[in-house]
Amino acid sequence: MKLIRTTTVLAAALAIAPLMLAATNLPAKAQDSNQANFKDKTLTLIVGGSPGDGYDIYARFLAPYMNKHLPGAPTVVVQNMPGAGTLVAANYLYERAARDGTVLGTVGGGTATAQIFKTKGIRFDPRRYNWIGSLNSEVGIVLAWHTQPFKSVKDLMEREMIVGGSGPTSGNIIFPLVLNRVIGTKFKIISGYKGTGAIAIAIESGELQGTGSYHYSSMITSKPDWLDKKLITPLIQLTLFKHPKFPDVPNIPDLAKTDEQKAVLDLIFARQRMGRPFLLPPETPAPLVQAHRKAFEAVLKDPAFLAEAAKRRLDLSLPMNGAEIDVFLAGLYKYPDTTIAKAIAASDTTDFRK
Repeated sequence: MKLIRTTTVLAAALAIAPLMLAATNLPAKAQDSNQANFKDKTLTLIVGGSPGDGYDIYARFLAPYMNKHLPGAPTVVVQNMPGAGTLVAANYLYERAARDGTVLGTVGGGTATAQIFKTKGIRFDPRRYNWIGSLNSEVGIVLAWHTQPFKSVKDLMEREMIVGGSGPTSGNIIFPLVLNRVIGTKFKIISGYKGTGAIAIAIESGELQGTGSYHYSSMITSKPDWLDKKLITPLIQLTLFKHPKFPDVPNIPDLAKTDEQKAVLDLIFARQRMGRPFLLPPETPAPLVQAHRKAFEAVLKDPAFLAEAAKRRLDLSLPMNGAEIDVFLAGLYKYPDTTIAKAIAASDTTDFRK
């Protein structure tokens, strides 16, 4: 297996040239190549997160197996391009990255709906990327510490629950706000915590009663004893499709009381469905896209890959292939403007930006 090298892309990546200029600078081979063979080539996997975060961990885990299953077994170089919640990487992959199949990337699931929600700073249409697939469906868990008086969704509707939040774009602020506004929960959000680690400490100490979103994939690696020792009470799954670990815990579709509520919630929580997505830039030739997609699907069936994931406690539940992502995105962009406006209003975090 070839060595995986690591490079961190500096903040200069923020200065990205416009799409038209980038397109004119692409080599002719990048425009015309359709050879699905990467022998003796070096592929660059751009990671939208920082070294050591979730996106980085999943990317470095996937890279050697893509090396194994892609035609020609190319070398894979992992590069970190953090910034703006993976937005810097998403813009780079859309505007500047080579279109010859040698550059792929991983970005946040929110990339799927960023254009719908008019996210500031985006310069891409997610439907034009060539999606390779997603390693899982990210499941956020609304949870209470086991000593707290919250055992069901009904309890969340009847009494205030104090939860912790970090930045205004984080799910632990956005998601409880959405639940308060759409279905009538009574979360009291205390913001300013420096990430989920600090929130977890505050929950254990009794400073907080729980959290409005803790990703299951993070919990099983950073706080496995919470589940193993039943130290928490899972109350809601923040996902459109139930995780097999929590068959009796209600998820987002279970909470909607009207068709309108369901549409708004579906749109907001769609970002969870594509938990760890990988993509190629627009205009990558179809044979190269298909080679990447085929390799990705082979990785998901590779016994060594699955065994290593289990050993590392990496969640691979409800993955998606590239064709499934295409269908999923097409559905998202059919929502009426009235539903989109309500979803934007429900997820507004202006008060937490002051």
